[in-house]
Amino acid sequence: MNLPPRTSPNDHPASARKLSPLTLLAVVGSLMTMSALATDVMLPAFPAMAAHFSVDEATIQLVVSVFMVGYALPQLLIGSLADRFGRRKVLVGGLAVYFAGSVICLLAPSLTMLLVGRVVQGLGCATGPILSRAVLRDLYSGAQLARMMSYAMIVFSAAPLLAPSIGALMIRLWSWESTFVFLLLVAVALTLLVLFVLPETLETPDLNAFKPRSVWRNIKTILSDPRSGWSVAFLTFVYGGLMAYLLASPSIYISHFGLGPEGFAVVFALVATTSLLTQPLNARLLRRYDPQQIAGVALPGYLFAGLLLLVLSLGGVLTLPLFVLSMITFFASFSFVMGNGTTMLLDPHQARAGVASGLMGFLQLAIGTALGTLIARYATADPKALAIGFIVLGLLSYPAFRLALRPRVNVAERLT
Repeated sequence: MNLPPRTSPNDHPASARKLSPLTLLAVVGSLMTMSALATDVMLPAFPAMAAHFSVDEATIQLVVSVFMVGYALPQLLIGSLADRFGRRKVLVGGLAVYFAGSVICLLAPSLTMLLVGRVVQGLGCATGPILSRAVLRDLYSGAQLARMMSYAMIVFSAAPLLAPSIGALMIRLWSWESTFVFLLLVAVALTLLVLFVLPETLETPDLNAFKPRSVWRNIKTILSDPRSGWSVAFLTFVYGGLMAYLLASPSIYISHFGLGPEGFAVVFALVATTSLLTQPLNARLLRRYDPQQIAGVALPGYLFAGLLLLVLSLGGVLTLPLFVLSMITFFASFSFVMGNGTTMLLDPHQARAGVASGLMGFLQLAIGTALGTLIARYATADPKALAIGFIVLGLLSYPAFRLALRPRVNVAERLT
């Protein structure tokens, strides 16, 4: 793996310059997995959890939906805090909250208390993905940033591969509550990585970053730039499709296709394996093409996946292998689009990388999760609803992507 050098090594703290790229990727990739582990590990437990609390499977999806609400709420706060106080302090604080939420979930006597714990988990979990992206932007830019994002996504891709299998194994050996024991251990392990391995990468803190007026000014700056403003839009629509699949997949695989928890874990991992193939390929393509060029070619695959799934469903020939094929097509498009699209969003904003990453996460989760939840509620009973959701989101995302390619024109330039 030929890793790119840092953009400007002398512009960063000495501790950051001593950290090898491979070690950096291991830490950053692990931090990216926080949210994926917190959702995917319990997907095989949905039927057991629904039976335990005497609710239907559509209701038990709330354990993911409310987690995403908690995950979305502090995104802007975390980004601004990290731009003001540094990446490491905010990461440690977030992991402590994540640990506390896992304890509440483990000891929850009712579904209501479990949902409260999931919200707390989400609040703490938000720090990992936001600040992992900010750390990479502190050290890299342009195609180098996109390549490092791709390599980090390889580590991230291990979460959906392993988490359902871990969840299924723990359910068989113990009970669905054991999934929260696993998440407790994850919180401890990530805290140790941050404390003893990850250096501070923010060279110059923004002393005004956490002031409301500065936060609002930074948000306006990001959204008014077509490169980042429209990138937020198309990334949000793409993320909505991922949430729809994640929420609907247990019912589709287990109830519709008749798989058990172990079978669900295997098939879910098979689909997620797509990212292990696309991310190294993306890193190689970035040696020749710009991030926006690759994203532009990959984005129509999102729409194609929805059309393929709809045709197979309407034709009455949708089998498990064909459904998996459709989801592999979706994941291939998703993998290429997210890493390169994130680079398009972050690249113009090194001075405000934390809040830019947080804004991206907030809008993805607030709007993308709402769209995904709406689609999944209908898709649990009929995969055609998932197909229609993919098609609609694909049709919305491509025009936003094209608008993101427009260069920014200053008001002063228009007047001259």
